[in-house]
Amino acid sequence: CSFAVYGKQWYQRRVRGDSSDPKRLFERQARRLREEKQRAVLHRRIKRTDKVVRGRVSKIRDRLGDVVTYQGREYTDKMDHDLTEMLYWLQQERRQSALERGGMVMIDLPPIDPSAIV
Repeated sequence: CSFAVYGKQWYQRRVRGDSSDPKRLFERQARRLREEKQRAVLHRRIKRTDKVVRGRVSKIRDRLGDVVTYQGREYTDKMDHDLTEMLYWLQQERRQSALERGGMVMIDLPPIDPSAIV
């Protein structure tokens, strides 16, 4: 879904950019309010899109008796964990960058087990 890609890119820009800079906390409140409004708009769009997609996946299951999957994983389960997984991987990328700046390199990260996410 292009919206999921857009959301990930937006979070990456925020995590790698201004939002990880502690100096931003001392900036004008107006900027932080704009950031909050941006987040609120994106979260509303995500909820609206989530509702539409879940309705269509449900129709496919009910009418055709088929399960929608993505890379072998039930799509509604994937949707339930997308944000958590995205934030996990962004955090891992940030850790990797911090270690590289310090002269250390992390080994490849193990894949996340979707069933372990609560």
